[in-house]
Amino acid sequence: MEFRVLGSLQVVDDGADLTPSAAKVRAVLAMLVLRHNQIVSTRELIDELWGERPPATALPTLHTYVYKLRKMLGAGGPASVVTQPYGYLLATTPETIDVFRFDRLVAEGWNGLERGDPQHATDTLSQALALWRGPALANLAAGELLSAQITRLEESRLRALQLRLAADLGLGRHRELISELKELIATYPLNEDFYAKLMTALYQVGRRGEALEVFQNLRQVLVGQLGLEPSPALCRLQQRLLSADPGLEQPGLDQPGLMDRPPSAEVPAPPPARAAEVKPAQLPPDIGDFVGRGPVVERIAAALAGTAEAGTAVRVICVSGMPGVGQTALAVHAAHRVRAAFPSGQLFAGLGGAVPADPGEVLAGFLRAAGVAPGDVPADRDERSKLFRSWCSDRQVLIVLDDAAGAAQIQPLLPGSPGCAVIVTSRFGMHGFAGACMVELDPLSQEEGLELLGKIVGPARLSAERHAAERIVRLCGRLPLALRCAGARLAAGQGLTLGGFADRLEDPRTRLADLAVADLDVRTAFRGTYDRLGGPERSLFRLLGLLQTPDITTRQTGALLGCEVDHAERLLARLADCRLLSARPGQGEVRYGVHELVRLFARECLERELDAFGAQEAGTRAAEPVPAPAEPGTAEGSVPARAAAVPGSRGAEPVGEHSAERPREHADRTGPVLVPRAPWVNGAPAHVLGP
Repeated sequence: MEFRVLGSLQVVDDGADLTPSAAKVRAVLAMLVLRHNQIVSTRELIDELWGERPPATALPTLHTYVYKLRKMLGAGGPASVVTQPYGYLLATTPETIDVFRFDRLVAEGWNGLERGDPQHATDTLSQALALWRGPALANLAAGELLSAQITRLEESRLRALQLRLAADLGLGRHRELISELKELIATYPLNEDFYAKLMTALYQVGRRGEALEVFQNLRQVLVGQLGLEPSPALCRLQQRLLSADPGLEQPGLDQPGLMDRPPSAEVPAPPPARAAEVKPAQLPPDIGDFVGRGPVVERIAAALAGTAEAGTAVRVICVSGMPGVGQTALAVHAAHRVRAAFPSGQLFAGLGGAVPADPGEVLAGFLRAAGVAPGDVPADRDERSKLFRSWCSDRQVLIVLDDAAGAAQIQPLLPGSPGCAVIVTSRFGMHGFAGACMVELDPLSQEEGLELLGKIVGPARLSAERHAAERIVRLCGRLPLALRCAGARLAAGQGLTLGGFADRLEDPRTRLADLAVADLDVRTAFRGTYDRLGGPERSLFRLLGLLQTPDITTRQTGALLGCEVDHAERLLARLADCRLLSARPGQGEVRYGVHELVRLFARECLERELDAFGAQEAGTRAAEPVPAPAEPGTAEGSVPARAAAVPGSRGAEPVGEHSAERPREHADRTGPVLVPRAPWVNGAPAHVLGP
């Protein structure tokens, strides 16, 4: 797949043109492509599409456009639109975008000129300019943001053209360039650099009179249109032409050493260029309805705001918690609280979570944001890391790394100076950071959940149906993402009352489906973590959907799986490390809690596996002989005797100490889990449900 912006916007995949036909969908795609692998906020997209007066339906309409782009790109392809906090990100390799290849070739050509190799420079710069198919994004009605990007692209094209002309002049191709330069002067009548190159080319082929006439023509244009005389550099070039300076070669106006020197003088080596000080400010906007987390925010702010007086180590804050608990919102909120303590800049990177981003690409983005030219970014990841640490060495920079997959992904991104600080968020256990401040987020309290819901739906509406609001918070498990989904559904109107929505959430079979709106989806957040699990962990996780109690122990898990307690403990620990379970000390053994929404998701995963197995079995049994009649004692159509029942059925038993002594009428209510009597559950083999 290839994205083309150097001309009309195009998306090409194996020769097929996938370019969206709708103008606004093309505009969204252009914004994402030009800032690939970076978050483009929804506010920026809305401003680009509708300007200062967006319609009331702007946000859902934007969601529709993103849905169309995802459908166009397909699933599992080389590029995908990823939902990120506060916006979207086009995840793709830079090589799929023509402007990336253009910038790389221009940087290579520039290096060739600096090395004194004009042949290599003109070859690579010609390849770069050949990527252009017309004016940038010619098939878009650009808004303010895209217009700025188009201006940048056209300026880059013009600069590449000037460099290629300089390389051709260095190769002595004066006669060949005259007609091209005359055409460029007609297109850019105020560009003095093109006039200077044409004057030089004419002079070198013995047409000195025409060269001086070019100067007079430029002077008439400048005086007539702007009331200005030609620049001093161009006037000095005229004097050199009049004096037939034998040292005159190629006088690009961006090379004053060649134009400004007196006749026959030696050309001094230019001083090294000093990069302008760049202060990146990449933090996403803070959310206006942030609630709770007061002690945690103060703890992070205190750790970040102070200087590193105790030593020379960089300050690292690791924020982790179950999916949807609000790690990103907390990190961004805390970062805004202390941004004044980091005057050198703030960097932000989404690390992909379940689909980890390449640290080398993240470093390249950081270096470009720091002002390093694309051609100066090293190709090797370790070299990029060293250069990034060198840039940070005498600065105070705050870095936010969101949704990290593990310590190995983060290590190359850490600065080495104590003046810098890093906030890391993750859905997984972050081990291996010596001296890091570990912050574990839990769901909100009941009152905090009510406050968040009230800020979304409105305090008056919440007060009018407070009892229903309390039910919604409880049924959402006080999980911020779930509450935002519920609040968004209610705020959308459509006659839905808090009481009616609470009644819908009471049904566990459809609760997760009701907690999904546009790009906010509790189920999707859980699946991102579930997909990273290994086979044994997935099997155990699916079985947790059968739990009738909020927690489980290693002994009970061993009985559930029919395995040793040590093996069960390892599986539980891995699930807890992925924050799908919460571990807490019990009486004599660790108890692993299961959030209600996680349990419902586990039950859905189990049902999908059983449905898939049932479809497979149905196909197999269709070719088998008709079975013998049921044995005595087995009801026709009932589950075979070797299969244990699901929760609530008579064929399952509660497991726990003295379970045989427990009154039968309380078995299902007090037993933490129901265990299959044999390696089959509801006709499904053990590999579906457990190792």
